[in-house]
Amino acid sequence: MVRMLFMTAVMLLLQTSQTMRTTQPTNYLREGPGTYFNIVSMVTGGVNVTVLEKKGSWLKVKNESDAGWLSENSFAKQSGDKYQDVTKGKASSRASRAELAAAIKGFAKKYVEGEKAPDADISKYTASPVSAEAMEKFEHSFSVEPFRGYQSVEKPFDISFHEEAIGLGIAERIATEKGLVQDRKALLYVNLIGMYLSQFSRAYDLGFRFFILNDNKAAAYSCPGGYIFITKGMMNLCSNEAELAAVVAHEMSHVIQRHGLKEIHINQPRIKSEAAFEELEEEVGEEKSDDEKDLENYVDNVLDNLNAPRLLKYEVEADKLAMLYLKRAGYDPTSLVDLLRKFQTATKDQPDIFDDNYTRKDDMQQRLTSAVQFVRSEGYRSDENKRFSGRFTLYTSALR
Repeated sequence: MVRMLFMTAVMLLLQTSQTMRTTQPTNYLREGPGTYFNIVSMVTGGVNVTVLEKKGSWLKVKNESDAGWLSENSFAKQSGDKYQDVTKGKASSRASRAELAAAIKGFAKKYVEGEKAPDADISKYTASPVSAEAMEKFEHSFSVEPFRGYQSVEKPFDISFHEEAIGLGIAERIATEKGLVQDRKALLYVNLIGMYLSQFSRAYDLGFRFFILNDNKAAAYSCPGGYIFITKGMMNLCSNEAELAAVVAHEMSHVIQRHGLKEIHINQPRIKSEAAFEELEEEVGEEKSDDEKDLENYVDNVLDNLNAPRLLKYEVEADKLAMLYLKRAGYDPTSLVDLLRKFQTATKDQPDIFDDNYTRKDDMQQRLTSAVQFVRSEGYRSDENKRFSGRFTLYTSALR
């Protein structure tokens, strides 16, 4: 309903005036109406543009120097998200170490130092691997119900340039540690799924980018700004496209709901304590005293235990949103429940989708219970025709 009212307002504006003013601080002008089109330029907030054409949720516009497509989000009321203040200023590699601790997946202690591997330079992958033709063909394989509007949990989304910078720093560290799979066919496939799913979210203009990590452990990671990693192990754990789409949608939900930024905001004491420990190491050398190690471990353990219920709340929210996106996009939403059940029966050395130090042991059971309840409340039914098993095998066979 909210989206329909906004689209009606936009149409009235188009009928009465050909000029509109951008309201968001960062607006990407693209060659076409979708994030799979390349960026022409960045338009700041408060800029007047002339509207030439409308297609879906995108407007073709021109300003004094460029012409291209902006999303309707560029003209929406700003969200006023109190957590965005943490993205102000210049992102640095030192700061991003703490920000990764806040970015949902508990990866801070796994950062690696030194030169990046040649394939770990995420910035060279900013151009979309998906063509308009490939996306159009992919979209036509789905049967989609009419869009009924966003739910209350889905807050307005605006792009933050510094949020993307933070995410880029985090993403490059992850890519350096694990290494990226260079299978073009599989990469295209994951990006097709992700970019298609993003069209059914508030952040349809963010420009998500998806990567496959050369890691046999089944896991997935999201970074602020829309950088998402799926491990080779996770690709092999999935049995069909709908299950892979469930993983992608779950990680996208973390980014869209800004769970990472919320943790940065909430975890200011941890970020400050980590910076203090780093400064102490610089002064006294790399070797830590036993007292310092005990203190650092104590702080980490206490904060982890305090944060666990809140972090579980993020996971449950991301699961529900993922199923909503799956349903809207024409996938079987119950595929996420099937995937959670697989982790219930996983081996002891791989008990959870996330790092052992991140979640409590009973979190997965609580997530599964919540997901099953949501499926029942929404009346979702399993549908093999919406799982696309054949296409999944075709695109991922080289990874097995």
